[in-house]
Amino acid sequence: MNAQPPIAELIAFDGAVECRLESGAINLMLSGFERRGPAAVRTAASALFAGAAVTGPANLGALPPRLQAVRIVELAGAPGARRFVIRAQQLQLDLVARSMQLHRDAGRAFFLAVPPPRVPLMRRLGWSVLLLALRLPGAGRLLARLRSSR
Repeated sequence: MNAQPPIAELIAFDGAVECRLESGAINLMLSGFERRGPAAVRTAASALFAGAAVTGPANLGALPPRLQAVRIVELAGAPGARRFVIRAQQLQLDLVARSMQLHRDAGRAFFLAVPPPRVPLMRRLGWSVLLLALRLPGAGRLLARLRSSR
């Protein structure tokens, strides 16, 4: 166990978490669902690590493609680097990374905040009738003639 106390738990994934090693600035990506809020709503989330390296004898290549019940905790680190602990059912991994980003799906919160448009019933029925009439052969020409005569 680490001697330093955790600064904060950053994210707790619920269920299976996909682990991908990448090449480039972001070299480790964990994707899954996070259980948040009093209603225990599951939202899609990703943790992206830049310049991640494992402290100790293990390496990132030993990371399995899927983990269960992952928690990411940040520890007090050295200047210029951040220290993290990835705790899962299968393993516990100590990481040092340049940076870490959390991406959470904002779709549900957005659509709860923006009310849906209210279209009157007569307008919906009018458009439905118009679109059904335009499916009939010659209806388009008839409507064009009626429109040009005005």
